[in-house]
Amino acid sequence: MGALTGLFAAEPVLLERWFAAQGAPPSIDLARSGAPELSTADILTVAGPEARDEYLGLPLGYGHPVGEEGLRAAIERDRSARHADEVIVTTGATEALLLAAAAALAAGEQAAVGVPAHGGVVRALEATGAHILRVPVWRPGSSRLDLSGLFRALQRGASVLALNSPHNPTGAVADGDELAALIDACTLYGARILVDEVALSTLNPHAESVTRCPEFISGTVVAVGDLSKSLGLGGLRIGWLTCADHELLGRVTQLKDITTLGTSVTSQFLAALALENRATLARQIAALATRNRDALGDWVMQIGGAEYTPPADGLVAFPLLPMREGAMGFVERLRATAGVSVVPGVLFGVPSRLRLGLGLSPGVFTRGLERIAVALG
Repeated sequence: MGALTGLFAAEPVLLERWFAAQGAPPSIDLARSGAPELSTADILTVAGPEARDEYLGLPLGYGHPVGEEGLRAAIERDRSARHADEVIVTTGATEALLLAAAAALAAGEQAAVGVPAHGGVVRALEATGAHILRVPVWRPGSSRLDLSGLFRALQRGASVLALNSPHNPTGAVADGDELAALIDACTLYGARILVDEVALSTLNPHAESVTRCPEFISGTVVAVGDLSKSLGLGGLRIGWLTCADHELLGRVTQLKDITTLGTSVTSQFLAALALENRATLARQIAALATRNRDALGDWVMQIGGAEYTPPADGLVAFPLLPMREGAMGFVERLRATAGVSVVPGVLFGVPSRLRLGLGLSPGVFTRGLERIAVALG
């Protein structure tokens, strides 16, 4: 239970510190990586009139430490978990990542994480006191992640592998057969693989969770999901992790006693309603993201020196653009003079690129591209 003692040593998550320093977003916010925000009224309306009365009558006690039965069952029905009793609800995906890392790693062990990656994945592993090996998994020009480096890290002694698919910042995804082979290899070596799939099925509604592959039953895989990217419900702070290894889930539950103990009952109720109505909500998100992805492809073709690989899933894209002053300077000038916010790729270790969010109304997205073109000159 001493795995969290390394928490003090974790470096800052640069992307989140950058967001915090920016203040309120400008009128055109292409920096966001999730779906359009929903309101409580949006969820209650789509769920029907009885849901409102049930919501208003909810008790405001602690709730169950592993999550309310209704939400865990909804996660199972959403095909984001095999069984409700294999789910632990957390305060966002960030807590899920931290708890999974702490339950699977001990200080001094080696963990390999696929990069570029959101800093939260790296820092969650780092906080355990493990030695972190950064393994490139993205190749410019490809919409499939390259898992070969993770195979090699496993052979060199990594006890935990961490992978984000759909990938942030590129929208690339892991091939299902290759991921299954990596899971089998982890089982053979007695290692774990942590799969962050928070943006799953946002652009590709037919994408399947890693929990649906037969290899998941081995207990080698810990899958992490949430509602912030996929349904625009980041303010609910609802995430989860799921694993077929009940011993690991028991360690996670004990660790949660010293992080958040329990998760908001009202947030869990709304999250369950959203998942029950995902088909309606997600259809709209996928439609606008597809339009924006295609518009970005057409736009890039008109920009000399630009490159772009359409994302396979998720709500972000990672184009290479001809920025004279470098990404950070360009981003600052774009925000100040054009009222457009984008994420500099340097925050992911790729200075020549920008991360653009696809989860906006197409009209706003197109205006943002027009202003970026003017700024590129």
